[in-house]
Amino acid sequence: MPGQPAVDDEVFHFSTEVRVRLPETDAMGVVFHGNYFTYLEVGRVDYLLNLGLTEGNRPIRDFDNVVVAAHLDFRSPARLHDVLRIDVRVREIRRSSLTFAFRIRDRRTNRLVAKGYTVHCAIDDRFQPMAVPAPFRQVIEGFEGSAPGV
Repeated sequence: MPGQPAVDDEVFHFSTEVRVRLPETDAMGVVFHGNYFTYLEVGRVDYLLNLGLTEGNRPIRDFDNVVVAAHLDFRSPARLHDVLRIDVRVREIRRSSLTFAFRIRDRRTNRLVAKGYTVHCAIDDRFQPMAVPAPFRQVIEGFEGSAPGV
């Protein structure tokens, strides 16, 4: 995405892991590409849990959000039983959107498997964009060490 820093240049302060399971692989024995987006969601929710920003079944307690963009570059295959480390950070928070950056690596070899990002829009009860609340921004800034993006 133009204007976005390369994920390779980013500093990640959080990671979580997932082990590749049989139903996540395809006929060639590698992870089916669509399953990587589930791994991103696991990473995002674990990141938010780590920061105490979740509540019940709501990934973010202070506001609802929808995914408006998702991008992933595949670098090398992951296979059954590989343990994948999912690095996560909030790259940018704008008025009503936030961008999560991800890097997926093989835990054993540190080989880059995939990298990318998702963009989420904060929405109100009418599914209209709303401002990302200040308390959420403050928690992210405190964890990441600076205000992400604009």
